Amino acid sequence: MRVLFASNYPHLPEITGGLQTATHDLCVAIKEMGAEAAVLCGKAPDPDAGSSTSAFAQDEHLGYLVLRADNPEQALPLASAAWNASVVVVQNGTALLPMVRSSLESGKPTAVYLHNVETHQLAGNLPAHESLLYLANSAFTAHRWNALYGLDCAVIPPVIAPDRYLANQTGTKVLYVNPSPIKGVEIMFALAAACPELQFLVMESWPLDPQWRLYCQQRAAQLGNIEWCSPAADMRAVYAQARVLLMPSVWEESFGRTVIEAQLNGLPVLASNRGALPQLVSQGGLVMDLQAPVADWAQALRKLHAPATNAAYAAAAQQQAAAYVAETPLVLAQLLSVLTLHASR
Repeated sequence: MRVLFASNYPHLPEITGGLQTATHDLCVAIKEMGAEAAVLCGKAPDPDAGSSTSAFAQDEHLGYLVLRADNPEQALPLASAAWNASVVVVQNGTALLPMVRSSLESGKPTAVYLHNVETHQLAGNLPAHESLLYLANSAFTAHRWNALYGLDCAVIPPVIAPDRYLANQTGTKVLYVNPSPIKGVEIMFALAAACPELQFLVMESWPLDPQWRLYCQQRAAQLGNIEWCSPAADMRAVYAQARVLLMPSVWEESFGRTVIEAQLNGLPVLASNRGALPQLVSQGGLVMDLQAPVADWAQALRKLHAPATNAAYAAAAQQQAAAYVAETPLVLAQLLSVLTLHASR
């Protein structure tokens, strides 16, 4: 079985995000199971680069083949044929349907792995057609796409390799990842102002507009209790500094893998009640309504941070995350099984 994951988003290390890290961990795990995995992706914008002289560039620095194309939709038929893919798994990007059409036109068995519920990134409408196998990263995601387009999705939760995220200690800071409006950056700033006794660690993730970054950094400097950091390839050193993960997302999180990564380290999570977050957080933290007063958010944050109450939440968080990663062999077996069945039809 040779699985080609395709998206027009760039891949690691050019962009660090949930899709990229989930795809990386999955490719590594598939190879460890004895199958083969590769990635076809877009390229990060480079104003200094000249015109491309080939359909795609390739590297294996991550432990598997990565094909980086200026136009992944056009490159997909050649890439899938050259690599002799058994099946193409199209993943979310800035425009999903063109990639799906390209895969179908290539003649390769095609699956669509849905990692979010954003209809504006479709560039069309998803057909519930027998030629397509649909996968979803959570029950929440599967239910939403079923309601929207009548799709029946096999739920394949993200694979998380614990060794890549386990730190040997925890710290005292409130960790917040991805300072963008849809990730609840305004709630983070409000909590930093309401809890001056707590130290906040802000980690960039998605590429930020330089003006937005400067604006946020100026606000952070004025508050005085926010440390601002560039994206980290290795999150272990980041989790080692934290005691609580803050995840006040405004958009509907289809999964939220940072929750599991943090909980593996015994970090309880304070999250909004959006998308799949309540199910993931469960007993390993607290979930708040987005419209709740800042004072209520601050009270919950102090509860999770205080040593007297942190320990119980930390233990529950670690237990939940350990149970999650223990399911990895079953998740991989299910994925390879449904892909093999689809490819044989």
